[in-house]
Amino acid sequence: MVTSGAKQVKCLRLAKKPKHMAKERADHPKEVDWLNYYKGIQSVCPWSYRSYIMGGIITIPYNSITFSSYASAFSQCKSRDEVSTDCFVYVCEGKSPTWLEAKVKQLQSVDKYKESEWLYSTPDDDDEGNATPVPVIIQQRKAQLTQLREQVGYYETTESESN
Repeated sequence: MVTSGAKQVKCLRLAKKPKHMAKERADHPKEVDWLNYYKGIQSVCPWSYRSYIMGGIITIPYNSITFSSYASAFSQCKSRDEVSTDCFVYVCEGKSPTWLEAKVKQLQSVDKYKESEWLYSTPDDDDEGNATPVPVIIQQRKAQLTQLREQVGYYETTESESN
């Protein structure tokens, strides 16, 4: 306490804020309207909108510490109604197309993920207007994706484009 004449004034020292409260992050994650995004890509991915509104697409912020746990859990992930999750979308804020491509290539070679199809999307590589508005890695069930692609003639289209 500091005394000033007859009055006593308490000097308070403000405690330091814990690190997680110390400052607001300057780089806020970009807000994404996923519903509108999936609605907009129905011409190239006709099942994504329905899957999203039915809860089959789970969006997860990428974190190198927890990524392996999520990726491993994907094969067992089901809704309350015991319906398998269609897709995990890992939002990779700030990651470059080169990083995404290398990460997907690495994931495709991991034996424990052999039942998953790994893809990436980034607004930096958007020639046709269908890329995600933020960089993402996509994990899907390989067998299910193959079946869906066969239903819409995806393989026939890509084969005729390559000839």
